[in-house]
Amino acid sequence: MKKFNKALAQAVVEMGVNVQPGEQVYVITSVNAVGFTHEVVKKCYERGAKRVIVRYRDDELIKLDYKYQSVETLTSKPKFIYDERNYFADVDGCVISVICDDPNGMANVDSEKMTAARRSDMKALAPYYEKSMAHKIKWSVIAYPHAEWAKLMFPDLSKKAAYKKLAKYIAKTTRINGDIQKDWTEHSGKLARRSEKLNAAGITRFHYKNALGTDLYVGMPDGYIFEGGAKDCNGVFFHANMPTEEIFSAPDINNIDGTVKASMPLCYGGRIIEGLELRLEHGKIVDYSAKTNLDTLKGIIETDEGSRSLGEIALVPYDSPISNLRTLFYETLFDENASCHFAIGQAYPNCVKGGDEMTKDELKAKGLNDSDVHVDFMVGTSDLSITAETKSGKTLTIFENGNFTPDFE
Repeated sequence: MKKFNKALAQAVVEMGVNVQPGEQVYVITSVNAVGFTHEVVKKCYERGAKRVIVRYRDDELIKLDYKYQSVETLTSKPKFIYDERNYFADVDGCVISVICDDPNGMANVDSEKMTAARRSDMKALAPYYEKSMAHKIKWSVIAYPHAEWAKLMFPDLSKKAAYKKLAKYIAKTTRINGDIQKDWTEHSGKLARRSEKLNAAGITRFHYKNALGTDLYVGMPDGYIFEGGAKDCNGVFFHANMPTEEIFSAPDINNIDGTVKASMPLCYGGRIIEGLELRLEHGKIVDYSAKTNLDTLKGIIETDEGSRSLGEIALVPYDSPISNLRTLFYETLFDENASCHFAIGQAYPNCVKGGDEMTKDELKAKGLNDSDVHVDFMVGTSDLSITAETKSGKTLTIFENGNFTPDFE
């Protein structure tokens, strides 16, 4: 795994947060990824980082907290617990998040406690999330293999073989097997070109339809911006998600109507939600259901006013590298990049012209959603069609049989 660790660390430090000399870096990682974390820290310092602070996450300790602490205790944590991450927003630092978890790890945790704690944490970390959502700090999320995660994905293999196969898939999808800088630069350019075509189209509304039951109209705000690949933070590029195959924007929360059905399970907080379905009227979720863990979905949607609408619209072709593996990852970082998806909750301010300089009220007036949550769920299928209406009165075919049409590829 040594070669794998070095290459993955290079990818997240150089092409992920793109560490610059003198910058401070915060690494949020897992006790199951210690060796990899060492490589990440080393690479940060080799790039000239001034300071690197690491915080390890231990799911077994987290479960003990949920078991023995009260809701009141879980929602009244000392301020210093949040100060550290908020500090990196204050100093425009870099934040690397390493995913290395069991997707079912929190299956037996009290959902009421989990929901309450998450809401409290999001509010306390508002300074960090506001800057990260507006691309005013550099951040990147990358995954590292976990034995239970691998076994869930590949149940017919031994744990050792499953772990190796997951590592192989992570390497392939994060583009670390070849020239990392060259491959990421070329890929990012392709995503940028797709965004430019949609931005030039003057779209007012999309229509999603497939045999699964999705039949949804999604309005777009005036001055919408699709983006994908590298993002700009004060003149320095970074890649927020590794891997990434999406181009995304923000819908008009006043103009979303119809039914949308998830095409893949959603893993959220260590619980797997299957059969997710939403019905929206005038931008609001008026009904929802799920075949499993409905209480978890309820906790997401009932977080606040903004969690009753959508904050992101993302386009990913069915014929794309992650999708073509024909494997469910049970991890949103990967599954969202194998499928068109939406997000419940917060919109990215940069998804409308001038949005990064607007107040919350100004963004709301433009039609962008505001919430303490941002939860992606997948809707792409092999038969998904997406058409679009434009300001000039044209009807464009954006997706056909799950993929971009030639005009938008």
